[in-house]
Amino acid sequence: MVMTRLMPQGADADAADEIIENENRLVVRAYGLTRATEDFLRGYLRRILNETGRPELAAALEIILKELTTNAAKANFKKIFFAEHELRIDDPEHYEQGIVRFRETFSEDIFVKYRKKAKEFELLVLISVDYDPDRVILEIRNNVPMTPEEEKRAREKLRLAMTYEDMGQFILDNADETEGAGLGIMLCLTTMRSLDINPRLLSISTDFRTHTLARVEIPLHDGYIPARMRYEQRRRTG
Repeated sequence: MVMTRLMPQGADADAADEIIENENRLVVRAYGLTRATEDFLRGYLRRILNETGRPELAAALEIILKELTTNAAKANFKKIFFAEHELRIDDPEHYEQGIVRFRETFSEDIFVKYRKKAKEFELLVLISVDYDPDRVILEIRNNVPMTPEEEKRAREKLRLAMTYEDMGQFILDNADETEGAGLGIMLCLTTMRSLDINPRLLSISTDFRTHTLARVEIPLHDGYIPARMRYEQRRRTG
């Protein structure tokens, strides 16, 4: 049975999040991660991990889901911010100027303001949680594609974060990056490593036309082979 409802947001009710749930899949249509939706997702993750016998994974999945959702919302807000300031994301000079200004003005108050703007511009964050006894799959999709340069930067951040195991050292070595140190990505990878989950099971991709997708597949037992690993095995064997 499919259940659909709106998540109340208090003063921000005009940009309420929509929750669609069936037996083993949850989809949240949001414009940014509000406290009410975050609390709901935290409770949902705890419930399904209790059902699958892995309650110790709940805190880690909460961190990963929050970081990836926040990144997706910020990407949507960045598009609005650039348009408002007549800056072109695909122009390197505009991009560097815009990112600095965006980071300087971003705050919790701005987050609420831009959630409402995101609804006006129909810039969604689609959060999906799919689970069964073998695995949990988190997917966070926003309908702002990356430019080729942004995709290159994202791949480099992911590659760089993979080379570190010490988050403190990562911060020290990369704190002066123009676009930020990629701390959200690093936190996700560190969290996965702490549970002996292969960090390569986190991926970020774009089709350059309609969306950007962050995906994490969490095995719930040692016998399960994630889709990415099955694909790589097929490639190796021809």
